[in-house]
Amino acid sequence: MLVRRLLDRLDAIDDDLRYELIVIDEQSTDGTSEELAAWQPLKIPLRVIRHDPAKGPSPARNAGLAAANGAYIAWIDDDDLTSPDRLRRQLDLIRASGARWSCAAKVDIDDELRVIGHGRCPSVDGLVDRLLSFNCLPAAGQGLLVETALAREVGGFDETLDAAEDWDFCIRCALVGLPVMLDEPLVGYRTGVPSMSTNTAKMERTIAAVFAKHADESARRGVAPSWFDVHRSLLTADAMNSRRDGLRRAVRMVRAKPSPKAIARCAAVVAFPARDAERSRRARIDQVPAEWVHLARSWLGPELTPPDS
Repeated sequence: MLVRRLLDRLDAIDDDLRYELIVIDEQSTDGTSEELAAWQPLKIPLRVIRHDPAKGPSPARNAGLAAANGAYIAWIDDDDLTSPDRLRRQLDLIRASGARWSCAAKVDIDDELRVIGHGRCPSVDGLVDRLLSFNCLPAAGQGLLVETALAREVGGFDETLDAAEDWDFCIRCALVGLPVMLDEPLVGYRTGVPSMSTNTAKMERTIAAVFAKHADESARRGVAPSWFDVHRSLLTADAMNSRRDGLRRAVRMVRAKPSPKAIARCAAVVAFPARDAERSRRARIDQVPAEWVHLARSWLGPELTPPDS
């Protein structure tokens, strides 16, 4: 079970820091509750808070924030993984820099722990403006280490948002102070499976809500929402759903930023969505630096099955 895999890895962290594990059980019915009750930690104490009925990602993260006793807090979903030295290294950077929060880079992984993509940390120069325009952080939820007082100061996660809540949280943190970046593959973000991001109507609605929430700050800074990037990020999923949805998304993308390149991209996706999805998948794999694959493999462990050709 994924939660057991994550807990075992977290409990095996071996450094001089003190940790606590707080698991928010969102009305699980797959045996997770029984697994949590039977799990015996070796080093790190575990507390379980059960939401019945389930409340969603923002209330779950806020429940952990409210219960936390430590000076710093990090969040991670049960299907993702983290390097055993990530938190220690982020804390060292925070203390050395005077920042109040940090973000690490990621590799995308599939069910077999194969590296199928990556996301690098951006520069902190102009970060607030870029965050107001579009989410530019590689692991806005899973790669964070945040001073607990800061997380509470900004109000935690917005419980009116049922997606993009981590992006909104990072905007509010960045408005208080810039993070320090750890641009190494230290988070394993599980993708390639159905997730909230495939519900394009939901994602677009919540992204629009984040834009609206920060509209005054964006106007003050002269920053415009990058709807082109939003539509581009949702185009393939819409095209895979239906040609009609893909065409609608393509038209909106081109209207946001007309260019021959954008038109050609949209035409290819709408005409051959499956072929484009496979091409994009292969391109994401090929673009991962070999050094990053090697570094990620050093803590992810061996792939569960050989990589495809």
